[in-house]
Amino acid sequence: MSTQPDRAHADRAAALQLPATLALTALTAATAISLCRVFPDWDYLRSMLVVVLGTHVVAALLRYWRAHVLVAIPVLLLTIVQLVAMVYYRDTLNGPFPGSRTIELMRIDLRLVVAQFPTAVAPVPSTGSYAIVAAVALAVCAVLSDTFAFRAMGRIEAIVPTGVVFVFTAALGTDRHRITVAALWVSAALLTVAVLRFRHTNDEAAWMGARRFGLLAALPAFVVTFGLTAMVAAAVAPRLPGAGEKALIDTRNRQGSVTEVLSPLVDIGATLRQRSNLELFTVRSSDGPHYWRAIGVSDFDGTLWQPTEEDLQVMGDRSGAVVLPGPVTSQEIVVLGMGGPLVPAAYHPVSVSPDDVYFAAETQTLVLPDQSLQEGDRIAVLSMVPRPTDAQLRAATVTGAPSGSLDLPGGVPQSARDLALQVTAGAASPFDKALALQNWFRSEFEYDVDVQYGNSNDAIDAFLRDRRGFCQQFAGTFAVMARAAGLPARVAVGYTPGDLRTDGLYHVFGRHAHSWAEVWFDGLGWVPFEPTPGRGSPDAVGYSGVEPAQAGSGTDGSPITTPTTVVAPNSIDPGVPTTVGGGLPGDGGGPTTLPSGPGGVGGTPAGGSGSSTAGLVFLAVVAVVLLWMLITPRVVRALTRRGHRSPRDRVIAAWQRAMGTMSIAGAPPIGGATPLEYVHVAEVATGVDHRTLRELAVQVTRAVYAPREVDESTASRCEILSAEIDAICRERVPTAVRVRALFDPRLMRRRLAG
Repeated sequence: MSTQPDRAHADRAAALQLPATLALTALTAATAISLCRVFPDWDYLRSMLVVVLGTHVVAALLRYWRAHVLVAIPVLLLTIVQLVAMVYYRDTLNGPFPGSRTIELMRIDLRLVVAQFPTAVAPVPSTGSYAIVAAVALAVCAVLSDTFAFRAMGRIEAIVPTGVVFVFTAALGTDRHRITVAALWVSAALLTVAVLRFRHTNDEAAWMGARRFGLLAALPAFVVTFGLTAMVAAAVAPRLPGAGEKALIDTRNRQGSVTEVLSPLVDIGATLRQRSNLELFTVRSSDGPHYWRAIGVSDFDGTLWQPTEEDLQVMGDRSGAVVLPGPVTSQEIVVLGMGGPLVPAAYHPVSVSPDDVYFAAETQTLVLPDQSLQEGDRIAVLSMVPRPTDAQLRAATVTGAPSGSLDLPGGVPQSARDLALQVTAGAASPFDKALALQNWFRSEFEYDVDVQYGNSNDAIDAFLRDRRGFCQQFAGTFAVMARAAGLPARVAVGYTPGDLRTDGLYHVFGRHAHSWAEVWFDGLGWVPFEPTPGRGSPDAVGYSGVEPAQAGSGTDGSPITTPTTVVAPNSIDPGVPTTVGGGLPGDGGGPTTLPSGPGGVGGTPAGGSGSSTAGLVFLAVVAVVLLWMLITPRVVRALTRRGHRSPRDRVIAAWQRAMGTMSIAGAPPIGGATPLEYVHVAEVATGVDHRTLRELAVQVTRAVYAPREVDESTASRCEILSAEIDAICRERVPTAVRVRALFDPRLMRRRLAG
């Protein structure tokens, strides 16, 4: 008797195959659009849509050809690899297929994202590793969604994979188009669920005289519902309490504070992009602008550049230790928004006040040991700035360089080694090699802060491939390639001069954070070179040929803005002793070991609210779960009982609840069977007494077909029978299913409404 309904269900499923596929594809496209909140522009979108839409097309073809799931999923995964290779790695293909270089670059990009994700801050680059990995992740979501929707016959399950990506984006992304993308995604998700529900439903209910709905008949209702959803979201969401406030958990760390720090290379990217308008310190200089150098890092392990471990020494007067003496410049530094133990100064510092500030001779670094710089600290520094000439540099050798300054770890990309030899080929001296490398970077690469951070071997490979980056990549890659070409090199970290204002002070902001390269020359010491386009040191013009330039000077379009939250003092009163707040702990004597890791050098940002915030979030989640468990069953019950006012309606509703409960306990669908025909099958599957089932089946049959009206006592009796069936079936349901029923509104509805 169930042949005709089953055939009707199959026909409906076939008719709705294309609409359901299009709805699911639209949901994936909406998820791709929502990723605009983690990228700075739309450059990522076209390539990503090609990959994910191509995946949906192949999935639909495999279903059309009735490929088994064990065949379809591997084919789809290979399809993703092929599409990604064709879209993102076209130049590496062997004919139409990925080659060994393609797979190698894929692995490099994946490792880059895995390594940098814990410290990444949105927006991340819209081209390169992050965009590629995002496209792969979304394509995998498309495969999972298609499998859930058309092979596991899921409804809500089909939107879960892309829903995870959407929630992830909402948590970590910027506020860009927040309301618009949320309304778009929710509308696409509702449409997908509705179409899949129409496609998968097998409840004909024709024996009750129920009306049969079609997708086209319901389409106006869908349009009205989704339109209202989008309008309500756009109108109401911005006006909700706290909608315009900071997130409870700020995953983007945009604000900055007076405890912002500069860890060697590690924090430069975030400082340039997210804290560009945070004023860090001011400098009064006796002879104009300089690069304010914080530290030199020379140990490279294939992942990070780190400073050499060494003992700190009392500064005293070190003018006699400068290898190449130069003009003396004095600086008066006032700390505003900078933390950590490193004191920036013109290179080479020779004396400092107060005496709390110590000296690391190997890296020529001023260090405040055992504490961090604080707002209001004032420090006076005398520096002797070397000014080597072209003739001196060309005559200098590099054989007497400090130990380790030529070391390279294993795994340095062969492309970097080959390019280093190629670029420096024909150079007559070490200086000419360094100059050739500097000019090659400045002419062949573009400055772009929207790239992956890091100086690892993988990051170097990606940088040389894309030829775009910011100072971190330029300086680190220059140093690696210089060593490959036989030049002792290291990376310096600090700041460009800053903005000179009418108060006579150089105001240094986060956007002025910078790194550059230094090369060792015998008899001259460490000499700075500037491989980053749009940057230039005032102290290196004579030999480098690079004019002074920095962020905000018009070379890269960076704006110069005056922060309103930090006010610098107009001047430093020379009559007031220079101080460092807090003083030096202990007796202030004796050498101290300079920390070698980024955390030790950079210090730790202030704050201690992380644990309390996490506790509040945990309590909020628990409260929401409890409210859901308490309120949702009542809401479902109230909605499903609306309209069941007459005794006849109550009897039919009691039968529907009994069927829903029995289906959870393992009973098959009723199909085209009548209630009386269904009794025996349900008894065997659930263990419910056939007399209870038969009595309820007889009453619902009479309620549907008998000409006389059902009385109140019969309706009450049927509700009691339905409750008894519910109690019996509940004992047969596994614990896991019972727990799931506390949260899943679909199971609630099946149990409470059938």
